[in-house]
Amino acid sequence: MAELDPFGAPFGAPGGPTLGSGVAGAGKEDPAAAFLVQQESEIAGIENDEAFAILDRGAPGPQRHVMNGEYYQESNGPTDSYAAISQVDLLQSEPESIRKWREEQMERLEALDANSRKQEAEWKEKAIKELEEWYARQDEQLQKTQANNRSRRNLGLLI
Repeated sequence: MAELDPFGAPFGAPGGPTLGSGVAGAGKEDPAAAFLVQQESEIAGIENDEAFAILDRGAPGPQRHVMNGEYYQESNGPTDSYAAISQVDLLQSEPESIRKWREEQMERLEALDANSRKQEAEWKEKAIKELEEWYARQDEQLQKTQANNRSRRNLGLLI
């Protein structure tokens, strides 16, 4: 039996609602919907993957197995905690060349910092000196202007 829309016209019939591509009577499967279903199933498969189960449960501990009637413990590294710490320290220590380069860089940066501080102090001194000279010139110009205005007022040129 054909499916009916709420208004009574069957899907895909002329004048009735359309499926998928917008063409009346087109196939029942919408490619976009099929793609979304496929993507959702892939994502669900990834989320259910056993590799991610380790993250949920934590890393598996050492496994005990029987081989030739004897128990042995499986591990990826030393079982002694002090040996494990020393192994991590060896892995984390820097090579000599990198340590030497880092020290040389620190010395260069300190020298550049000292030089920039020295330059900054010189620029400040120079700026203070130039500012004092500018104030002196402005004061001298003001005094000349005031004297000139007084003499012109005395002569009656200014009101």
